[in-house]
Amino acid sequence: MPAPAPHPNINTVVPELGSDPSWDQRDLGVLLSLTRGEDDAFYSPHSDANMHGALYGGQLVGQAMMAAAASNRGSAAIHCVQINFLTAGRPGVPMRYEVRQLMRGLNFSVQQVLGSQGDRTVVSANVSFHRGEPAPEFSQPLPADVPAPESLRSLRQVLIDHAELLPPLPAAVKDRLANSRSVELRPVDAERFLFERNRKQAHFRYWVRALQPLEDQPQALQQAALGYLSDYWFPLTALEPLVGTKLGTGLYIASLNHSVWFHKPANPNEWLFVDAQSPCTAGARGLSTATVYARDGQVVASLAQESLFRGWVGDAEGGFMAPGLSP
Repeated sequence: MPAPAPHPNINTVVPELGSDPSWDQRDLGVLLSLTRGEDDAFYSPHSDANMHGALYGGQLVGQAMMAAAASNRGSAAIHCVQINFLTAGRPGVPMRYEVRQLMRGLNFSVQQVLGSQGDRTVVSANVSFHRGEPAPEFSQPLPADVPAPESLRSLRQVLIDHAELLPPLPAAVKDRLANSRSVELRPVDAERFLFERNRKQAHFRYWVRALQPLEDQPQALQQAALGYLSDYWFPLTALEPLVGTKLGTGLYIASLNHSVWFHKPANPNEWLFVDAQSPCTAGARGLSTATVYARDGQVVASLAQESLFRGWVGDAEGGFMAPGLSP
């Protein structure tokens, strides 16, 4: 079987390709911090571009959270962010975030954030805050079979070890793939997820952390950093039953909507374990969900994202194949 030709539509959930040189691609505190303008909106000049040449969704999640937090009075923490990605953000064009308060109560408040570039609305987000109230607690335990992150290879090392299994990719993509200077990801069962197709389930488990120190930053920035991490590789979970390799599929992959629920404070510089699965993919849309654990086993967040997988081609058996992987 001849090798598949390179395809321009590379997976879009891995950031840092062609990012704005004014950001050093290391410090999430810089990327996620916003400047208030004279119009009372919030602005960011920085761009964290993904492999499809659009703004990485995690940047938009984190920055929308920061805009909402800066406009919310009081000390309540974010407990939920729900965001719709409306169009692709353009690297090199400043993002503008306008905030409107939808509700304010004694313990809860909700801010709506519209992120735009010129006359194009890129994202719409609802960000909810809760003061927290005394009540009994329960936390699903960390799965017993999870290996420690120190015993696992980084995603970059796995790809280096199995370079012969990778489909042809543009040289720039190969050079930057999984080589993030702001995030480290260590997958469990890396080869199975990256290079095999499991028709019976969709499951992706990994440890992840931010590399640059954020411990002394305000709670809002630490939560925003977790929002940034929440989009990193996570949406590819829904591809597990559909393709044998998760790289260079030739599919157009885009995030449609994304939600994060924050249950307990978490330090993004400490290892966080993400236990992700996908209940269904249909109509070219795949849903991925996940539970996020701290190193001590406490559940700190829950994730959900619906993604678009577009560009399937018919195969000889009447099914579908990813165009970049077809013979």
